[in-house]
Amino acid sequence: MARTTPRRALAAVLACWLAPAACAGHTHLPLQAPVAPEDCASLYVVAPGNFIIDLAEGSAVVLDPGVREFPLFCAPDTAAEALAAEVDEGRLPAGDWRVYRVEGGFADLVQEAEPGGASPYALARKARLADWVDENQQGGGK
Repeated sequence: MARTTPRRALAAVLACWLAPAACAGHTHLPLQAPVAPEDCASLYVVAPGNFIIDLAEGSAVVLDPGVREFPLFCAPDTAAEALAAEVDEGRLPAGDWRVYRVEGGFADLVQEAEPGGASPYALARKARLADWVDENQQGGGK
């Protein structure tokens, strides 16, 4: 079981800024169009950058959709583009954010996201971060 630290609590609070509800009144098209489950080999999410430290230490980092909606992406570059757009449009505070790969498959983890978000998909249940995506693998992201 993962330990709870003030750093993690702060990261959880900061992660709430990613919620699509924070951009009430703003509508935009998703950066990722719906795809068939078989076309989405891995799932990616944007989360606070300090989770990379916990992953490197071998700690379990689990995302909880009960706390907030986590948009899911089928490619790391699409997640990075969504991150850049959220920061540029002021819906997400500038800071240390990273793209992570989530453990699990499309059928197990995906539910329909709230309208107006960067992805049509959101995390349906608790899921563990598998690893982080190196910035060189993100294509056009920040």
